Amino acid sequence: MNGVVIFADNRIFTKGKENELFKLFLNDSDFSVLPIDSLECLESTIKSASTFRACIIDWDFENNDMKDEDFDGVELPQRTPMSILTELTLYTLVYVYSEKEIPETEKKELQSKYGKKIRFKTKQGNVDSEYNNIINDIRIFEANNSHMNIPFMWSQSINQSAQKIFSELEDANSYWIKEIRDTAIKDGGDATSEVIDVFNNLLNEDLIQNKALRNLLDSFECNENEHKEENTAKLYRRIYYSNIVDTSPIMTGDIFKLDEDHYGILITPECEIADKQKEKEKDYYDFLVISKSASKKYQEEKQKKFSKDAKNAKEIFNNGVISRHVLISFPFEDTFYNQIGLIEFNTAFRTYAKINDDNTSIAECRTKYKLNAPYIHQLRQRFVSYFGKYGVPAIPDSLRVYNLKKQSDGVCG
Repeated sequence: MNGVVIFADNRIFTKGKENELFKLFLNDSDFSVLPIDSLECLESTIKSASTFRACIIDWDFENNDMKDEDFDGVELPQRTPMSILTELTLYTLVYVYSEKEIPETEKKELQSKYGKKIRFKTKQGNVDSEYNNIINDIRIFEANNSHMNIPFMWSQSINQSAQKIFSELEDANSYWIKEIRDTAIKDGGDATSEVIDVFNNLLNEDLIQNKALRNLLDSFECNENEHKEENTAKLYRRIYYSNIVDTSPIMTGDIFKLDEDHYGILITPECEIADKQKEKEKDYYDFLVISKSASKKYQEEKQKKFSKDAKNAKEIFNNGVISRHVLISFPFEDTFYNQIGLIEFNTAFRTYAKINDDNTSIAECRTKYKLNAPYIHQLRQRFVSYFGKYGVPAIPDSLRVYNLKKQSDGVCG
């Protein structure tokens, strides 16, 4: 894998075994190493750079920078390797080494987050032996996770494309953010989301034209026998739905738990959800409602059909019926990935007041999930199409036959 190795240890520049270990990396032409001796620098590096080949971090990190600072008696939260590794996310091998035994509770928490991408090692007295163990672990990890090459290059491509787009927008108008934001505000939309959407659309167009990334994606091969059906269900749960934080604004596609049996997907346009000028903002929300019990009954019927005729499985949940829409891996529960959400367009549309009669807000019913684009757009388009359908008389059989007969060349009528 391409990328730099982060080596974070407060004693990396001080004479001793940590410095000797760093020099061994420095003299190895197979590795590019970035030395870091403060947790603040480690945090900013993780946030700024795109990919790392590995991150080696000393568990017994002493944050000397914080000791020398005078904060007028104010006690600031102490940064630790644990706090950085839990608050931030690294898509690489995380190599934690320590002179002492790491507490089991903290090990389990980090293993839960990083899975097979984290190693815990005790420091050794022999620097050469420790160096060989580390590079062997890195190479074994890379050999066993060759699939990570694509996300690595993808991340680097995103970083390069972002720099290019920012430069182009800057050249066009130094105040491009304000220009787009102010236009959206005048239009009554969510200005912040509009700025982000504009940039994401440009980034998407640039990545689609990245030949090296496309070639790598086209050439990817894997052993499909290694994958379990549940893994595919987890994958599509992530593709279809995003986790939202409590502080995020209410958006089109947000999923609400209206009562124990009913869940609603918000379909109100975002410009009407929070209109900055209060001209278009509604005092109610529009939902397409899913019944959990009805969805379960429908799924059980399809399961019986599948057990009798597994060959026609492609016809199931394929949204071929104009009056209904099925959402796969619907998040009724966090840990169940094989439940579908059924939306019957005839009865699904409902409106709910933003503030209920008991003075509680409908926002309190929002779950931590949101239906992603383009699936929310497809749902809204199918719903509108169903009620916008218009029938016309069928054509005569004679006309149908006439158009099916082979005509002589050059002859009309």
